[in-house]
Amino acid sequence: MNKSPTEIINMLSDKFNSNFREWQGIEDKKLDKVVISIFTLNAIAEILNGKKNSVHHDVCIKIFNEIIADTSSSLYLSACAIDKPANIVLRRVLELGVASIYLWDMPHVVYSWKNHDQDLSFSEMLKHITNQGYIDYFTENEGIAGGVSIIDAKKAQRIYGQLSDVVHGKITSFETDLPNKFTFESEDWERFIKLAEIVLSMIINSNIVRHKIKSEILSLFPKSSEVIL
Repeated sequence: MNKSPTEIINMLSDKFNSNFREWQGIEDKKLDKVVISIFTLNAIAEILNGKKNSVHHDVCIKIFNEIIADTSSSLYLSACAIDKPANIVLRRVLELGVASIYLWDMPHVVYSWKNHDQDLSFSEMLKHITNQGYIDYFTENEGIAGGVSIIDAKKAQRIYGQLSDVVHGKITSFETDLPNKFTFESEDWERFIKLAEIVLSMIINSNIVRHKIKSEILSLFPKSSEVIL
């Protein structure tokens, strides 16, 4: 080994900093929407903090802070062309987003998850929040008229599966097989930011449907109108 470990890390830093400088030359309206989505998620957390009526709701509200932090981290990673870790973190964003809805009405699961290392199943959470009995419960409880849909479960599952291929190292996702590996490519950024926009939109609008808080969000953060369906 001709270089010290520190020198190797410095070389990597130089490489990814170079990628980041290339990214800085891009103007992307989708990034604007993703940033607005981040502030909208913060508004949702603030509103729900005023609506909480159980100790376990504090845990649910903390989830939004983690979603915001993870989204910000994934954006930076993608801007540096560290694409696989960016997608891995984005899967976590999607999973936590679904959990933010699922856990609100499941105090015993919150405590099992928080205190007893119980894992949350993405498929089971989706199945629960799209169950007609659950929808009947919260629409009656919140005084919501007419049929509603919390989330497009098939779309969410498809995106989760796509991101899971990266997490589990499916060979089609290998960065080292690419001709321009670890190099900033605008197409990769565009693909990532589009997916991030979709994921955040699902989380935001699902929470709006569940909690009937559209008008409150628009009042608290008017620019959220750009990301609310």
